Amino acid sequence: MVVSSWKNAVLAFAVAITLSSTAAAEEARKGALPAKWSENLQWRSIGPANMGGRITDIAVYEKDPCIWWVASASGGLLKTTNNGTTFEHQFDHEATVSIGDVAVAQSDPKIVYVGTGEANPRNSVSWGNGVYRSDDGGKTWKHLGLDRSFQIGRIAIHPENPDIVYVAALGRLWGPNEERGVFKSSDGGKTWEKVLYIDDKTGVIDIQMNPSDPDTLLAAAYERQRDGFDSNAPAKKMGPGSGLYKTTDGGEHWKKLSKGLPTGELGRMGITYYRKNPDTVFVVLESDKIAKAPEDAPYLGVRGEDAEVGAKLTEVTKDSPAAEAGLEQGDIVVSVEDATVLSYMDFLEQVRSRVAGDAVKVEVSRDRKRVVADVTFGRKPEPDGKKADGDGAQPRPRPRRSRGNAFSSGLGGQRENLQRHQGPKGYEHAGVYKSTDGGESWARVNSVNPRPMYFSQIRVDPSDENYLYVLGTSLYRSKDGGETFTGDGGGRNVHVDHHALWVDPRDGRHMILGNDGGLYVTYDRMDNWDQLNHFAIGQFYHVAVDSRPNYRVYGGLQDNGSWGGPVRVRDGGGPINEDWIRVGGGDGFICRVDPEDPDQVYFESQNGGMGRYNLRTGERGFMRPQRQRGGQRGARGGPRGAGARREQYRFNWKTPFLLSHHNSQIVYSAGN
Repeated sequence: MVVSSWKNAVLAFAVAITLSSTAAAEEARKGALPAKWSENLQWRSIGPANMGGRITDIAVYEKDPCIWWVASASGGLLKTTNNGTTFEHQFDHEATVSIGDVAVAQSDPKIVYVGTGEANPRNSVSWGNGVYRSDDGGKTWKHLGLDRSFQIGRIAIHPENPDIVYVAALGRLWGPNEERGVFKSSDGGKTWEKVLYIDDKTGVIDIQMNPSDPDTLLAAAYERQRDGFDSNAPAKKMGPGSGLYKTTDGGEHWKKLSKGLPTGELGRMGITYYRKNPDTVFVVLESDKIAKAPEDAPYLGVRGEDAEVGAKLTEVTKDSPAAEAGLEQGDIVVSVEDATVLSYMDFLEQVRSRVAGDAVKVEVSRDRKRVVADVTFGRKPEPDGKKADGDGAQPRPRPRRSRGNAFSSGLGGQRENLQRHQGPKGYEHAGVYKSTDGGESWARVNSVNPRPMYFSQIRVDPSDENYLYVLGTSLYRSKDGGETFTGDGGGRNVHVDHHALWVDPRDGRHMILGNDGGLYVTYDRMDNWDQLNHFAIGQFYHVAVDSRPNYRVYGGLQDNGSWGGPVRVRDGGGPINEDWIRVGGGDGFICRVDPEDPDQVYFESQNGGMGRYNLRTGERGFMRPQRQRGGQRGARGGPRGAGARREQYRFNWKTPFLLSHHNSQIVYSAGN
């Protein structure tokens, strides 16, 4: 039990000894805390604030950009009126604290709409109960309905009439429901009309209003579904219901946009209008061919690396098209057809821009002599127990995250700047697309699309379309309108996993960023960031305490490791960030403390990654149940032998474990 001061302790004790009513006595006999006790307890924050929780959206009143709101996945809503110097917690007394979107009326900063239920369809997500409105800048809230919308992706408010509002409702993540699509209200949320509905499996994840014509909107429909066994991605990531829609009459009629977009099934999409010229629109989208090589990808059969000038072939596969054309190990490629090759990446671009069956002339330097080879690209042969690598023209082994796929960025995403490497139909393979006619037609400008189901957020500088930003595990930025991206927008000291970004329309150097680590601000186009880590919204999966009288609290946080800190300190101001210590990494989940030794802490990260840390000695160790060796029975319970496979231990994202109540050195864990 925690009380905020000695005065409260004395008061609580006095109340306890004077309770003599029948109800209080009955509560005591049942072992319950008497109601009078809880009435006198006062809550106080003990932190921590040095690591944040997931930020889902940022809403700025642009006439006075010192006023803005921050929405979080499970920490409610915060407001600042002094550009982030201090924050006020709002929305703490409503039915949910999971927020999908927040929007402020640019015509009146007192009017704020909140859509509840985080719209990221991952394995740790809370749902909401509809839409709320405040008419006093967030001090009080009124529930406006749409109770069964579950997850809300975006809210768009009319720039002049704040009673006209659109809600993009994603709907239930785990199954079908009717309350999803685009909803419109013309009376400030008193009544709602469903103006865009695909089916009971497809919701809408994003909606953007044309900056110069509020009756014109683009909406991104998204069909997907989770199940109880999902890990990093939904069981169904895309479907026929997904698509990009446009209305020019305030939602009365919609048409599906398709010209220049992938023709297969689509997944999640994000939309951004270029404010200076709203005919220019960008989307980042996922397709069923994302990170895949084209079906008619050319096969050459070489590996290589950069030469001083050109591309040096370090390996030529026997009986490959390269070998049949007479190319040899050590050749330096200087041109393909009439295109000069300056690097191995240049050579890959020339190869991958063709299809199987194409014939080209490849000029190489061999022993300082010019040699021209006539190459006809083949089709990738069936691998002998190995995963196909596409065109067979590969650089040295890439980092582990690529997993042998030249186009993959891991976790279902696609690498940047490979738009000229996926063949003539590269537009089928997802990435960033641009329209210059308000969305009627599209052209792919870049291949980048990191972990689409979790991010799919894109922003363009309102005053300069050359500056384009794609949010993901890394923060991608472009200075040339999307032709090239670099993943260094977050620098070295910014947390990963970026979900929200606001770019100042008056000065594009000024941006506010929200990610899994909290909130950051830049004033030099992402070259440097300031972390605003003075509010506590950490996403704790689980909390434990040790056995000391002045006990410590431990817990695991989403994407922020496991931490521990004191409930009280000598300073009367209470614990600060520096009082908290990190005991484990990864995504933190359950923590346990040995009741016989409060310095012995146990923690875990995702998928069964359990460990221990002794605060007194500094000793660390990791624990994970290992498959038994020798005499292990087959997967179906029979004895091991021919055809029997070794049993695989599998663990949930959050793995349950506990210490024995009889012997704290015995640890129990559950999987499979």
